Amino acid sequence: MSRIIAATLVTVSTAACATKSEEVAVPGCTEMACVAIGEAATLNELLVATPLEVLEDSRCPAEADCIWEGRVLLKTRLDLGHETITVQLDSGEPLRINGGYLRLAEVAPYASTQWSPIAPGHYRFGFAFTPDGPTTAPPG
Repeated sequence: MSRIIAATLVTVSTAACATKSEEVAVPGCTEMACVAIGEAATLNELLVATPLEVLEDSRCPAEADCIWEGRVLLKTRLDLGHETITVQLDSGEPLRINGGYLRLAEVAPYASTQWSPIAPGHYRFGFAFTPDGPTTAPPG
């Protein structure tokens, strides 16, 4: 009987996580909910970011010593309330938009020398938006 209950709990937990990537624990997505390619991240009522395609992932693997930390370039659809645009987000540079700065704050999983290149469906992205204030400087 305990084996049946354990199997049922595992099945229910997996099904719940499979429906929304925000609920999946992904190493590297620690500060915020992360979304997969094609899923929308609502940052406020006038800014929704949807990752579309990883154009570049040149991050230094966790186990390596690199001169440059690398970057991720992400093709992203931005719904701005009054229009929809497609931009290229750079993990190292915030984008000035809609009265603030949008940045690609989290990219998971982190690159590793222990496994093959990351499959597009395994990526998760976290976005952060910092609205302008009296002394707002670009986040970074």
